[in-house]
Amino acid sequence: MIKTKVLSKESSSKFIERMRLSKSKGESKYKELYSYLESLEEHHGNALLTLVLPVFNEEDTIKELFEDLPNHPLIEIIAVNDGSSDKSLEELEKVKRFKNIKIVNHRRNIGYGATIITGVKTAKGKVIVTMDADGQHSADDIYNLIKPIFEGEADFTIGSRYLGTYYYDLPITTRLGEIVLEKLIQILFGIKIMNNQNGFRAFNKKILDIFEKVKYPGYAFCTEQICKARMRGYKIKECPIKLYDREYGESKIVLWNLAIQLFCCVFIYFGKKIFRKMFRRTK
Repeated sequence: MIKTKVLSKESSSKFIERMRLSKSKGESKYKELYSYLESLEEHHGNALLTLVLPVFNEEDTIKELFEDLPNHPLIEIIAVNDGSSDKSLEELEKVKRFKNIKIVNHRRNIGYGATIITGVKTAKGKVIVTMDADGQHSADDIYNLIKPIFEGEADFTIGSRYLGTYYYDLPITTRLGEIVLEKLIQILFGIKIMNNQNGFRAFNKKILDIFEKVKYPGYAFCTEQICKARMRGYKIKECPIKLYDREYGESKIVLWNLAIQLFCCVFIYFGKKIFRKMFRRTK
């Protein structure tokens, strides 16, 4: 398990400071997002956007994070609690009193990917954004992810810290693992994705078939999405985002187990790709 530093609520926290600074700007920081959605709705209709946030033991970040999310009639917010053993569900219920969010609760933990699928199946939006609830993502980057989809430039966007900014020291093992996976996907599927496991993403609802018959309901789900989308010919684009250090709780990723799943995932889907090509030739 990858451990990260744990802070008490009383500790000095860059996350809390960042959220307070963000909230001090009010809704003005989302002005571009709101104006864009309103313009789309006026001229084309059906501009509803859904934010899906998977939650697992994030009691210390929920209040500040959800209070700072955009608040607009064209934005639907869905929080999926994946069987948290802490007070995450209680914190979500508190936030719901003053924030228009929908809560979906898993009685037991079923995995990151499976939790995303629950939220996506509940979503009503034309475009769906997935965003982690651990405080590492910034909601003001949502506009960067959704615009290429609404404009028809992409069906599926992935937030990239390498095109944007990251505010912490990246472990060398993490970057090396990303590079290996990046090169594998590039060689086998013909697309370069640098930040391939980032969970801050957006999807056109028309490509939700990539959420069906999932083989990896955990964190390898992120790479499985890329493989399936590429095999179906969907347009994928990386977009710049900001990524912050995790200050509360601990990462749920078991590194060696994830590495095995990722490589199995890539080669299984590459095998499917080859099989399909061979099958077409024999027709």
